[in-house]
Amino acid sequence: MNRSFKYLVGMLLLLSVAVGSYSQKSPSKFGKVSVEELTAEYCPIDSNAHAYYLFDYGFSHFRYATTKVREGESSQNQKGFQLLFKRHFRLKILDNQGFDWADVEIPLYRDRDEEKIGTIKATTYNLENGKVVKTKLNKNDIFREETNKYWIQEKFAMPNVKEGSVIEVEYTIISDFFFNLREWEFQGTIPVMFSEYLVHIPEYYVFNQTHRGYFPIHSEEGSARREIAITYVENTNSMTKVKESTTSKIQYRDNTYHYQAKEVPAFPFEKYLRTEDNYLTKIEFELQKTDFPGRIARYYTTTWKKVDETLVKSTSFGNAINRSGHLKEAVMLMRSTEAEGLPLVNLAYNYIQKNLVWNGINTKYASNSLAKAYKDGKGNCADVNLNLVALLRDLGLESYPVVLSTQANGIIHPSHPSLSRFNYVIAIVKVENETYLLDATDPYGEINMLPVRCLNDKGRVIGSPELEWISLMDYRPYHFVSNYALTFSDDLTLSGSRKLVLKDYASYQYKKRIKSYDDVTEFAESLDEQYQEASVINLQVEGLDSMECDLTLTYDVTQNDYVEDANDIIYFPTVFDPFFDSNPFRLEKRDYPVEFNYPYVIQQNTFINLPKDYVVSELPKPLVIKMPDNSAKYIFQVIKSGDGLFVTTHFLINKSLYLPEEYEIIKQFYQVVIDKQNELIVLNKS
Repeated sequence: MNRSFKYLVGMLLLLSVAVGSYSQKSPSKFGKVSVEELTAEYCPIDSNAHAYYLFDYGFSHFRYATTKVREGESSQNQKGFQLLFKRHFRLKILDNQGFDWADVEIPLYRDRDEEKIGTIKATTYNLENGKVVKTKLNKNDIFREETNKYWIQEKFAMPNVKEGSVIEVEYTIISDFFFNLREWEFQGTIPVMFSEYLVHIPEYYVFNQTHRGYFPIHSEEGSARREIAITYVENTNSMTKVKESTTSKIQYRDNTYHYQAKEVPAFPFEKYLRTEDNYLTKIEFELQKTDFPGRIARYYTTTWKKVDETLVKSTSFGNAINRSGHLKEAVMLMRSTEAEGLPLVNLAYNYIQKNLVWNGINTKYASNSLAKAYKDGKGNCADVNLNLVALLRDLGLESYPVVLSTQANGIIHPSHPSLSRFNYVIAIVKVENETYLLDATDPYGEINMLPVRCLNDKGRVIGSPELEWISLMDYRPYHFVSNYALTFSDDLTLSGSRKLVLKDYASYQYKKRIKSYDDVTEFAESLDEQYQEASVINLQVEGLDSMECDLTLTYDVTQNDYVEDANDIIYFPTVFDPFFDSNPFRLEKRDYPVEFNYPYVIQQNTFINLPKDYVVSELPKPLVIKMPDNSAKYIFQVIKSGDGLFVTTHFLINKSLYLPEEYEIIKQFYQVVIDKQNELIVLNKS
C-alpha cells in the first residue's frame, strides 16, 4: 500500500472541515409523556406563566464523515469532520396566551454550502376522555423561509394545540461550518424546569466560551480518548482490478463540557433595557483556532488588531472605500460652495442622506461595489456609510468607518475579540481636533445624533492611527420643553394653549412620528386620541422639514374633567401633562442594568389663571431631589402670581447606565417624581 497516499488522504480529511456518533441521552425518551404532565394546570415555579418548558436538552458534537477512502476518488467527495447539533424539548401549553410557543423555527446558516436538517420529530399530546391522544406533525407542513443572505429557517406549527397540550420536538442539524457551534439559552421569556447542554469538541478545535446572564448554571469539564478508523482502498493490479484495503486508526482527545440549570424563571423583562439578549443566561462559543498535527495552527479570532487588519484589507470594506471615482461630481459640487470644516461635513452628510436610501439591511460589508449602490440610489448600511466615508476623505477630511453592534444584536465584549459580533457601520470624522459620528441611513439623523438602534455602548474605529474605540452614547439629549397657558371657564373647564419646543432626540423622535402619518392633520387626530379627555385643535408645526432647527408644535387644548368639585372646594393635579403615568420600575430586584438611550432634559412650565371667586387653600410644597451621584435631578415648584399659579417642573437624567446595585435608588427616585406630580392644588370658593 502506498504510504504517502494513506498519509496524504488522512491529513486532507482531518484538515477539511469536525466524532463519532455518541449515545447521549436526553432527560426523557421521545413520546414518554406522562398523565401528570398533561393534567398540570400551572407552572410549579410561576403561577402566572402561560407556557413552560418541561425540559430542554441540547447536544453538540463532531463526527467524522468519510471513513472509507478510495484511491483516485476526488477529494471533493471526501468530508472530514462535521458538526452535529441535536435538540429535544418538551413544552407545556397552559392557556391560549401560550399558543405562540407551538410555532417552531429552526435557523440554518448558508454560504457556499448550507446547513441541513438531519431528522425532525414533532408531536402534540392531549388528554381526551382519560386517554393520551398523539397528533404527529405532517412533514408537508414544514416550510422554508429566507431570513437574509446567510440565514434560512425551517418553520412549522404544531398540530392540534389546545389549552393543556404538551408539545414535543426533536431535530438534528448537520453543519460544515465550525464557527457555528450552537449557543445555548438556559433562560427565555417562559420558565424552564430543566435545561441541559452537552458539548464534545475534538482537541483540534479551540473555542472561546462566553457565559452571560445572572442565573446560576452547573458546569463540568472533562475529556475522553476517541478513535477514528479510516479504511483506505487502492488498486494493486490495473489488469485484474484487484483492490487492497487497510485500516488506519487515529486517536485524539475529545474535550467535553456539560451544563445544567434547574427551575429557571422567565426573564423578568422591564422597561429601559436595550435588549434582553445581553442578560439572558446562556453560553456562547466562538472558534478561536484549529490546530491539526503536522500543520501550522490557523487562528480565527486573535486580537482586535487582527480584526482591524481583516476589515482594512477586505474588498467589501476598507478597499471599497478607496474606489471612489463615482463621487467625483459630488466632490466638485461641494468644493464649489467653498464651505469648510463642519459646514462641509454637513453638506456631505446631507448629500448622501438624499442620494442613497437605506434598504433596511444591517451588515458590516458592502453588498457589491460602492459605485453600484450609489448608482442604484439604495443599499445596505455599509453601502451608505462607506460611501459617506469615501466622500469625506475625497473632500480632504479625516474620516474612518466605525463598526458596531446594534442594540438588538447585543453588546460587544472588549475582552473577547470578535469580527462576527459586528453587524453595522457608521462614519466618524475629525474636524479641528473634535470627532463627530454620522449615520446617513436615517433621513432624520443629524451630526452626533445616531439612530436609536446604534446607541449601544462602543464602536470600533477602523484604520485610525489614534482611535480604537469610540463611545456611541450621550452625545445629544432628549430635550423637551412644554409651555402651557391655561384658564378656567365658568363651568371649570380648563383650556388654553400649549407650545412644545423639541431639540435633539426629542425633535428626532417627533419628526419620525409626524412623518409616519399621511399629513399633519392625521397626526393632530392621534394627539386628540392620546390625551383622551382633552381635545387638541389648531395644530401648527414648524421645523418639520429642516434638519438644522428645532421642532416647534403649538396648539389649543381643552380639558373637560380635570377638576374635582366638592361643596365649594375644588382640587386638581399639579402637573397637567405628567411625565409618567406609573413607575416603570416594578421589580423587587433587577439583576441587569437600567439602560437609557440618551440623557433626558424635560421641562414643563404651566401658568393657570384661577377661576373667579376661588382662592388658594393648599399648594404642594416645593421639592428638589437628586440621585446620590447627581446623575438625576427633579425640581418642582408652585408659585402664586397675581390671579394665577405658575407651576415649573424639571426632570433631568445625565447618565445612560445604572448598575443593578443602583436599581432601588433609581426606582425610588421615579416614585418620588410620580407622587409629586400627582399632588393636588386645592381652591376654596371665596
